[in-house]
Amino acid sequence: MSLAVLALLLATIVLAALTVKRVPEGTVVTLQRIDGHARRLQPGTHFIVPGLERVRHRISLGGHVLQISAPGAQGRLYWQVLEPARAEGIIERAEALLSQTAFEVLVAQRGADQAQLKATINQRLRDFGLLVTRLDLAAA
Repeated sequence: MSLAVLALLLATIVLAALTVKRVPEGTVVTLQRIDGHARRLQPGTHFIVPGLERVRHRISLGGHVLQISAPGAQGRLYWQVLEPARAEGIIERAEALLSQTAFEVLVAQRGADQAQLKATINQRLRDFGLLVTRLDLAAA
């Protein structure tokens, strides 16, 4: 077998490997094309066009934990992405948004029970596709 045929065979194998994209369960991947269009890949095996499409975001739909703190209270906030299409624009700053929102709510509603605090935080985050599933606070 000549060196050119071997190089062509190797290039074909590499190109074929690059066109297959596996998205694990509990994850959504957003691909961006060169022309600016984007598409979301749900869990499973997909074919992409290497060089024309690249991964823009990997969004885990599983639970996340965030340490929060406010005057008089600190604890953990458990959250998840509920709507990947809405969360896509803010996913890089989701933890900062959650932390800031929780801080504002904790300060504004000092003394409220945790269920009410969680409901208020979720109301503010509704448009971002995020959901607080649990709020564990302890007095600071």
